[in-house]
Amino acid sequence: MTDKILVVDDEPDIVDLTRIILERAGYHVVVANEGNEALQKTDAELPDLILLDVVLPGKSGLEIAEILKEKTRTKHIPILFFTALGRESDRELTKKAGGVGHILKPFTQEILLAEIKKHLELAKIDKFSKQLGIKHSTLNGKKILLEFDPLSRYEMLLRDFALESTANQENTVVLTPVGSRIKNTLKDEQDIKIIDLTADTMISSILTANPKRPLNLIYDSLTDFILTTPPDTIHRHVQNCLKLLSDPSITTIFLLNPDAHDERTINSIRGLFANRIVYRMEGLDNIKINPSHSTIQDEQTYGDDLHSTSSPISFQVDEQLWKRFIGYAVNKWGTSKGLRKELETAIAEYLEQQEEND
Repeated sequence: MTDKILVVDDEPDIVDLTRIILERAGYHVVVANEGNEALQKTDAELPDLILLDVVLPGKSGLEIAEILKEKTRTKHIPILFFTALGRESDRELTKKAGGVGHILKPFTQEILLAEIKKHLELAKIDKFSKQLGIKHSTLNGKKILLEFDPLSRYEMLLRDFALESTANQENTVVLTPVGSRIKNTLKDEQDIKIIDLTADTMISSILTANPKRPLNLIYDSLTDFILTTPPDTIHRHVQNCLKLLSDPSITTIFLLNPDAHDERTINSIRGLFANRIVYRMEGLDNIKINPSHSTIQDEQTYGDDLHSTSSPISFQVDEQLWKRFIGYAVNKWGTSKGLRKELETAIAEYLEQQEEND
């Protein structure tokens, strides 16, 4: 997918010249001539970068930038101001409003293209993680459940993840069905490997065929898998998949459309993931990224007798302590689904008490 630039200016000559320069350089250009149109097109198009004039009819460029930086859906988009206002105080104002740069009119083609290229490349380094409010390094080794609204632009979020991965020199593989929205979005990205996901696709084979680490995977999607898998084996299959991907040099995002499944199935799957994010029409929501790799959900080594199929409880504990505690409990009281639920409930109550005390 070609990088998309939104040009916001009310001067036709400037708009036409900028469009010609950018399109010849291979960019996809979208244009807005005033403030409200700029806000609407940003929301609809989700451009990779915005070229924004300061003086506009209606809302000023500074007001537009401040609005965009307040919205979850658009706050990560870099804004490059281009304006005839060149005083140091003007540069301070554009920076304060959220601008990443300031191009002075009249500009040369070389300066315009150099600034755009620079800020597009800088944005890719943390294009995804910035939206989660974390550093890129925090993503390393995470297995993330992404619950998405199929009517949203969730494929753009996955594009951000893939572009950030490649910008950080990490191997990126996407497992997705033929003709999917994600495949259509990423098909022109040369550094991203796309594999057609079918019923015969084996995670172990994918890992063997892609030995380079770090490795970042997108699995599109658990919903398709669940709908074609016997209900009584879904939990174990997903659990085994996570075990295969337990290498801390492998980061994986699993997609799930919660509206396609019953509550019991959704809670069972959620219980396997310590890291979850939700993407709705308005953007990211309910972000839960565990800063460590040690979680109850990650430590699934005691078979079906010990999973909870109804509790989405998630909390961090010391890995070795958890193993010793479970081993002691199993030896003393035996294994049962009821035991696992009692343990989780007891620890959850303890954590709630600690939060109240804090």
